[in-house]
This record gives sequence, structure tokens and C-alpha cells, in this order.
Amino acid sequence: MTQVYVKLLNRGLKASEHEKFLFEMNSTPTIQGLIEDLVVSNREQFQVYLENEDDLTLRRDAIVIVNGKNMVAREGLQTRLSDGDIVVFMIAAVGG
Repeated sequence: MTQVYVKLLNRGLKASEHEKFLFEMNSTPTIQGLIEDLVVSNREQFQVYLENEDDLTLRRDAIVIVNGKNMVAREGLQTRLSDGDIVVFMIAAVGG
């Protein structure tokens, strides 16, 4: 099993909920696998990042960063994860 640190950032969370937490993955160690596991174990906190809960589609304005780099933009949901990686989910600020 792969253990990663997860940080969920969005305006709906209290500041104390912005802390990273250690998360043990049960699925394939990819962003897609992490999303699947987070929906099962942290559904209430994670559903804000989903456009469609049925097929686990991320919102268009959701940003996923691995170890401080936007690797997900290049490698997509199949971005591989390793023990100790830090994965940040956030919602882009939009407006004008």
C-alpha cells in the first residue's frame, strides 16, 4: 500500500482542516486511484472537487499538485504516486 500526504484546500474548509494528513491508499497509486479512495473515505470533504460523483470527474477548475509541481497537467489522472508524496487539491480562484 502507498502512503501519501493529502492537503485539501478550498474556501469551505476551516483553517484547521487545511493541514495535510497521511492517507493510506487502497487503489492503484495514481491520482485516479487516490480520488477513488478519497471519495470512499472522505466523501463529505472531497465532493467539492468533483463535477460528477458518479464517474468521479474532477471539476474544470480543480487543480491537483504533486510535490509542489503541477505534474497532473502533463500526466493527467494516471500520474504515478510514491510513498511520501504530497498531493494538494484546490479550486482555482475565478472571477473578475
